[in-house]
Amino acid sequence: MSLFDFQTWKAEYESIITKFQVFAYGQLLIPESNSCQEGTMKRGNRIIAIIVSLLLVSCSFGSKPEPITEANFLTLADVTGRGTLREDSPDVRVINVKSKAFIKVNDIRAAKQKAMENAAVTAVETMVRELMSAEDYNRRYEEIERYFSKNIDKYIVDRQVNGEKKIYLDQFYGVSASFKVNRQEVLVALQKDLRIIDASGSALVTVVTSRKDLDLSSIGFRFSDIEDSLMNQIQTDLNQRGLKALDYRNAVASMQSDPKMKDALSKLSKQQFMAMVAGSKAGDTILDKQLQDAEAFYSTGLTMLKQIAKIVVEVNIMSVSKTGDSMVLNLNVTAKNISVGSGGAFANTIVQVARRAGPNTDDSAMLTGLIKDAYEDMNRSFIPQIIKEMSSIDVGGDKLVRYELVMKGYTSSDFRTIRKLIENAQTDGFRFINFDNTLKDAKPSINQIFVRYAGKTSRLSDTVLDLLDGSKLSASEPIIAPGLTDLVFEKVMPK
Repeated sequence: MSLFDFQTWKAEYESIITKFQVFAYGQLLIPESNSCQEGTMKRGNRIIAIIVSLLLVSCSFGSKPEPITEANFLTLADVTGRGTLREDSPDVRVINVKSKAFIKVNDIRAAKQKAMENAAVTAVETMVRELMSAEDYNRRYEEIERYFSKNIDKYIVDRQVNGEKKIYLDQFYGVSASFKVNRQEVLVALQKDLRIIDASGSALVTVVTSRKDLDLSSIGFRFSDIEDSLMNQIQTDLNQRGLKALDYRNAVASMQSDPKMKDALSKLSKQQFMAMVAGSKAGDTILDKQLQDAEAFYSTGLTMLKQIAKIVVEVNIMSVSKTGDSMVLNLNVTAKNISVGSGGAFANTIVQVARRAGPNTDDSAMLTGLIKDAYEDMNRSFIPQIIKEMSSIDVGGDKLVRYELVMKGYTSSDFRTIRKLIENAQTDGFRFINFDNTLKDAKPSINQIFVRYAGKTSRLSDTVLDLLDGSKLSASEPIIAPGLTDLVFEKVMPK
């Protein structure tokens, strides 16, 4: 029973007790009658009235619903639970959050559903902050919040309620939940729909190379046969995952947008392209004779390439051999992140696959099967590393996180003062958003202020406590815990 229900019940109960006591007292004051029969009846009524009165009085001091006390005043900090969701793919991220919703007309089910919706928004917003720089996020967080809240389920792979209970005088329903968020879907939305993150962050270039003395004529194939098949396999899969996979020819064509480099880049060979990615110096390659000022060409070309893609994947065909009915394909696959200063390879693997021909299997079908097998092998460990690297963005700096400052035990006048204090204390890293005084008449009163703060939760707590102390509205220090964005400031009563 809530505090409000208890107070209503108490008033009605006391009214009934008073009426019966007045009736009993009236019966006791009835004068004696001369009639024996009438006197007997009146004495009986007096006895009944006394018994009823005593029972009601005794009941009034009996068991009652306990009012809300400090010992059972629950907040979101009291809603706990252990989740079992796991990050079983580089495409997803498991995020634990707590949230609450107001209970309207005692509809617990609707309140729980709303609390989970709020928690889902918080989880996706957490994922967004991990993918964005502080400057971009703090400048456009309102637009981001509106966009993702419209279709939040699109970005949630799975969800789980870890703990739940009524909180804040039983007027709110709190949940502790885990959400498996699709990292790639969020990244694509930021790049393609909102255009906040540079599209190069989701683009990669695939290059298929081979050993210089590789000879496929003995098995009746050309290098281009394997190159095209591998390229199609890789690009199709990565594009379906929301990435933008280009071959080196597409990348070179995009780089020719600079008029000064167009002529030079139009002659760029695959070997030169890979030398550019490797950061080769002029003296390191015999291909430099084709170009004047090769070092300037390589450095300028790599700078332009960074504007187009983040990662370059090289698939080097080491050998393709056939012995009897068996055919073997060996690949060396390397991925390099060219967007960071350190550069260099972050993933490498050797792939070796083999197939044995049946009585009616031709070499072309065998090679197609080998390429499919090779990509399935890459997909087990190599491709997940690429996806994870594509989703890793330099996101330094403090972002504006949404907090709810819960003011407990303050009068309406006190709360107005506190609101003004926080509004006047706003900075680029501390924003007043709104407030809610739905429970201002509760005992104790509960008022909420919504803010965004860039920095540690403990620093926000200290900032608010300093403001309250300066206006002689001191509060006890709130509970601070990971994933908790509700900070409860309880008024300290003067002694």
